[in-house]
Amino acid sequence: MTEQSRKKATFDIFTRIKRGDDLIHIGTVEAETADLAKVYAAYTYDEEDWTEMCVVERNQLQWVKKAKGLFARKGA
Repeated sequence: MTEQSRKKATFDIFTRIKRGDDLIHIGTVEAETADLAKVYAAYTYDEEDWTEMCVVERNQLQWVKKAKGLFARKGA
């Protein structure tokens, strides 16, 4: 697979401002690799002085409960 033929994946971004705070979902980025997702997340969501930030590829999330229609694609 060439670099140009790679598909973009959606990554969810989770952060916390200080130790002990809840981990919160602040947004998403689309990227070809996890390394690029980290760069995009740091650049896009740099408005706070986050203590921790992580990216998780959306298809790797393990749902315990999920609302119907959540992340549904229009027309699908």
